[in-house]
Amino acid sequence: MSVNYHAFQSRGFLFSEYEAVSQQWRTLFSQFDPTRIMKILDLKRDDTHLYLSYFQTPYRLRLHDGWLEKETPQGWSDALYFNETMSIYHLLHYTKDFPRTGGSWVSNESLDGAGSRQPMADPLLVPFARKFTQKTLLLQRACEALGGKKLPMGDVSYEFFAFPQIPIRLVFWDSDEDFPAQLQALVEKTVTDYVHFETTGCIFSDLLEKLEENSS
Repeated sequence: MSVNYHAFQSRGFLFSEYEAVSQQWRTLFSQFDPTRIMKILDLKRDDTHLYLSYFQTPYRLRLHDGWLEKETPQGWSDALYFNETMSIYHLLHYTKDFPRTGGSWVSNESLDGAGSRQPMADPLLVPFARKFTQKTLLLQRACEALGGKKLPMGDVSYEFFAFPQIPIRLVFWDSDEDFPAQLQALVEKTVTDYVHFETTGCIFSDLLEKLEENSS
């Protein structure tokens, strides 16, 4: 199965619904010492929490019990979805001591040979491309509303930052008389110095959901 398939399967599910997985990760980060990761990722902390951002939204890790919380208009909430939660836990867990940045841009499905395990149409990218067929202006507006940086690629292309250290790109080609609309999800090849290759599926799933919300 592709990395995007697993992220698609987890869409709409709260992290707490995966009881075994949620217990595993919260236990792993209970009594967490953030000293190392703070230096590498330039993060802030206080006596009780470690702070970071994901798609420019503030999150915090409760250091004593490993719970993640998200800032909402109603205050801090621990009702997080699976994909956003795993993206943050993976960043904190998998980031290397001396992570590289930059490098060539590749499809997220090609990381670690992931593309060879894709037996079907991509469940994230294909439906998204269909939704925005002949709607390039709508997609462009949604990308800009999310803070994307316009790129000179395809019919619509933008760069986003999932985390300050992790840029990602979407490239959209609209349909014509010969081909259906297509969407490509790109990451820097060095992204696995920060997260597991499967994490990229979670990140792109969250990005596409945010763009769909901004276009409605």
